[in-house]
Amino acid sequence: MSFSLILTYAFLIFISVSLALILLSTYIRNQQLLTYSEEIQQRIELNELNTKILIKSVYVSNNLVYVTVTNNGSTTFYDFKSFVVIVKYYANISNVSTLILSQYNYSTVLAPYKWTSSAVVIPPDSNAVFTIDLPYPPYPNTKATIVISTNYGNEAIWRGIL
Repeated sequence: MSFSLILTYAFLIFISVSLALILLSTYIRNQQLLTYSEEIQQRIELNELNTKILIKSVYVSNNLVYVTVTNNGSTTFYDFKSFVVIVKYYANISNVSTLILSQYNYSTVLAPYKWTSSAVVIPPDSNAVFTIDLPYPPYPNTKATIVISTNYGNEAIWRGIL
């Protein structure tokens, strides 16, 4: 009887130690994942601080606005669907100057209220041309504002005459 009791206790100790090791390894793995995710979050925050976009020039042809942008930061731009493009301008609707303020969405195909990029990726110290399709042509010699905000939260603002 004592041998079976010793065997039972040994088996219980073995199971307890095994469960403790499983729990410890799970805890350690969770800590590693948490540390890794915090490192990624910190890297993203540092990239946000090192992100700069600049509007170099604006050119208009009928309903299309060509905006040349420069990436002056250290982060590559590629997630254009997360960009926000807003244009405020005076439209020429039946020869009447009408103020329009609209948000434009990224698309690979140009259409009214959409914009495209000449580059798939904009690395640091590189340029790209964003083509914005306005619903109406701009009224000649009127003020306009273009705002481009990146997925990192930095923005470029252009004010001028179209």
